Amino acid sequence: MSAIPVVKFGGTSMQGQFRFGPNEERLLEELHRMDKVNEIYRTLAQRRNDARARRLSEVARDFILPMTESGNVPVVIVSAFDWATDKLDHLAAAITSDPSPREYARLLMSGELRANSALAMSLEEKGCPARSMTGREAGIVTGGGPVGAYIERVESQHVAELVEKGIVPVVAGFQGYYHEPESGRDEVSILGRGGSNLTAVALAHALGQEECTMFSDVDGVYDKDPRRHEDARRFGEISADDVFAMDPFPQVIQREALQFACDRGINVWIVSAFEPGKDGTLIICR
Repeated sequence: MSAIPVVKFGGTSMQGQFRFGPNEERLLEELHRMDKVNEIYRTLAQRRNDARARRLSEVARDFILPMTESGNVPVVIVSAFDWATDKLDHLAAAITSDPSPREYARLLMSGELRANSALAMSLEEKGCPARSMTGREAGIVTGGGPVGAYIERVESQHVAELVEKGIVPVVAGFQGYYHEPESGRDEVSILGRGGSNLTAVALAHALGQEECTMFSDVDGVYDKDPRRHEDARRFGEISADDVFAMDPFPQVIQREALQFACDRGINVWIVSAFEPGKDGTLIICR
């Protein structure tokens, strides 16, 4: 199969930052004096969405469009916006201490669905055909029930057909589907935390690719946390065995995803989602 870039954007990479200037601060102070709590929350939500829209536009413009313009239609996998999964998990816990696994999975998977449809809209706004896809639509078949599932196989025909037509598939990570024998119906499932990494590696393998790229808020694998240590050193290339031996395990990739990549010989790039073209780290899994 011809080269198809398979790329994944994490939640922090999709989030965007919003800061209040003097005008916004005065507005919030006035609303606070008027005891309009709902208006304060609404204003905060609007500013957050404005920041997300700007960030999604940057992701589309700086990373995805250059691929399509060079003739390489990518398959894009996205996580939920930063903290979205935690907030949904907290919502479930606030409702019940023992949620139905089926409903819990459906609640948590909604974070990725919001993010991937928003990115698809941003791409289309720039004239790039795109299609948001659930894990089921992308052919992610899982085992192990609705929560903490594992990937059994990927039926990637629909994804490949979209690429062939010049349409960018924007796949919701962290989710798939399985057949429930008792009901005779297909049901949705969620993978473990960080499961969007696993979705990306599995799709790369199913599409016959030798590598996939994880766009992260950290521009590679370091010998220590670069956010805490100024002398941290980034690896240009590192073996998967050496990554597994690191303590603590680097947060830029899920352990299960890296093991999946090793088992199937898929090399993994870790690169910056904020500095286009900057060198990253190649994890050798072949």
